[in-house]
Amino acid sequence: MNATAAILTRTWSVGARTCTLTVPRPKRGKPVHACIEWSPSVPLSLSAAEWAQYRAGRDAAMVDLARVVRGKAAVLSACNERSEAP
Repeated sequence: MNATAAILTRTWSVGARTCTLTVPRPKRGKPVHACIEWSPSVPLSLSAAEWAQYRAGRDAAMVDLARVVRGKAAVLSACNERSEAP
């Protein structure tokens, strides 16, 4: 995603990784699709603590997005948020 066209970019830590959420400038009346990039790599699984870190960062970014667009923001997730047992 082109960060110069973004209306919101937020970065947070998840364990040893970093997540960056980028939201492009919305077109009037159209839904917006955010992109989350993981560095240095996308994890194959997350511990319960890492899921909590991920969700806290994602949810804070959604609150910021709602403020920026002066509306509502929602998360639709297609992943399985089950954590692995330690």
